[in-house]
Amino acid sequence: MARNKESWRVPKIWPGGECFILGGGPSLAALDINDLKGRRVIAVNGAYKLANWIDVMFFGDCRWLNQWGKGLLDFAGLKVTTCEQHAGKPGIQWVKRRSSPYGIATDPAMVSWNLSSGACAINLAVHFGVKRIVLLGFDMRIVDNQHNYHADYPPVKKDPYGRFLRVFPKIKEDLDAKGIECVNATPGSALTVFPIMTLKEAMCSPSPVC
Repeated sequence: MARNKESWRVPKIWPGGECFILGGGPSLAALDINDLKGRRVIAVNGAYKLANWIDVMFFGDCRWLNQWGKGLLDFAGLKVTTCEQHAGKPGIQWVKRRSSPYGIATDPAMVSWNLSSGACAINLAVHFGVKRIVLLGFDMRIVDNQHNYHADYPPVKKDPYGRFLRVFPKIKEDLDAKGIECVNATPGSALTVFPIMTLKEAMCSPSPVC
């Protein structure tokens, strides 16, 4: 049974590098995914379907695989979850979930849940060893009555974003302490603890050459 399995220890596969994390917000619909080809990319939940060259997909909602994960096992990239019930399934790496405190867990066999899969994926990126994180699709608000860039999920009865946003000041504090830059390339986002910029600006910075 999954409870007898040992948690995966996340390796530093991108030491000193940069990665882009694809959330699920409405703004992601306008993204030209090919702009990111050749960059390191973590896709949250169904965002892995946007391109077959995405490096990593991450999901933290244990229901997601059963309800919306059809085709995931054919995804060639690294697949990571915090759901112990899915440990041992073909190609899926299971990492322990820390419910509290919020922020960045330092044990590579554990990630802080931080109330959402998108926020949790930031901790995964830190374990990979990156020094710069760019967030995409982190609207953290309802846009034109849409919560997601797709229509796969049922309508959300209650706005969750006020709750989700509570964890990010602590995440930023921990990232700053580690010298890790994080920017939010989601213009109009309600997540303002990180600098907000366009994707082009994020890809051109900090290098002056674009």
